[in-house]
Amino acid sequence: MKIASLAAVVAVGLSASACVIIDADEGHRDVSVTKGYPLEPLYAARVDGDDLVVRVSSNGCTKPEDFAVESGRRDDLTAFTFTRKRPDMCRALLAEGVELRFPLDAYGVDRGGKIRVRNPLVRP
Repeated sequence: MKIASLAAVVAVGLSASACVIIDADEGHRDVSVTKGYPLEPLYAARVDGDDLVVRVSSNGCTKPEDFAVESGRRDDLTAFTFTRKRPDMCRALLAEGVELRFPLDAYGVDRGGKIRVRNPLVRP
């Protein structure tokens, strides 16, 4: 009986959870909550020309439109978070994932501006 009660409490806690990011650099505290979508683990992130390029896992159908991109600016630094809105239900597992391009000017980042990507980096 106790195990069933504990399992119910854990299930309720997990279903009501959200992802919280606390960026406490330089004494500032930015807290952002992403409800419903966990942060997407990235294989890589880089700036290529005027684009932010991220490499993500894919089953063959992943597109930039499948992601919600949040950006926040503080001083001269723009921070990005990527969350997947739709799962990739295709069946071609791409071991290296795919690269997706996001134009930085669409997020108000000037060429040479400082950026930070808050998603976790993982190995493919």
